[in-house]
Amino acid sequence: FKNITNIMTTIGDCILYGASIELLVMAAFGIMLLGAIFAARNDADVTQTGLCWMLANCLCTSGYVLYLKYATKTVKLSKFGMVFYNNVLCSCFLLPVTMFNGELSMFLNTSALHTVDYAVKNWFAGFVGFFLNFASLNCVAQTGPTTYAMIGSLNKIPIAIFGYLIFDNDISPETWRFICVSLCGGILYTVAKLRASRRKSRS
Repeated sequence: FKNITNIMTTIGDCILYGASIELLVMAAFGIMLLGAIFAARNDADVTQTGLCWMLANCLCTSGYVLYLKYATKTVKLSKFGMVFYNNVLCSCFLLPVTMFNGELSMFLNTSALHTVDYAVKNWFAGFVGFFLNFASLNCVAQTGPTTYAMIGSLNKIPIAIFGYLIFDNDISPETWRFICVSLCGGILYTVAKLRASRRKSRS
């Protein structure tokens, strides 16, 4: 279901920024969407509330990526400054939520979380997340929202494989099929983009 974000982003990219959609790109999105449907068809925990939240997630993610392209062109800040203010704004929204849910008080009252080991791991996670945002910003600026959305879908493949190798997580046959189908979609998208770049260089 999350792959619907790619379709929304691609449509927005065409409407807002005049991007062109090639037939191979549409086929790649179709293959990846089909793989996701096959992977989730046995999911028995689907509810209307869950679908509504997932749709809201897709809309917000797509809107964020599309605005990111606009911001890289119009906001008079360096890439570092954009990432910094992006994280600061996230803190302004997340802090009231954590206070409302009681997570902040739970953190302050749980002594097991006040250790050097926990602090180092959280610092490392924040450090990696900062540069992840930096990489995302540069990806959108150099390529476009559609390519960024496609790469975001393909990153589930190495996550699933590393989870299987490092944490010994079980991967069902349906998930392996989804990985193979998504990989085929990613290869097809890469071929489409390479063909498009060759045509541009010739012209």
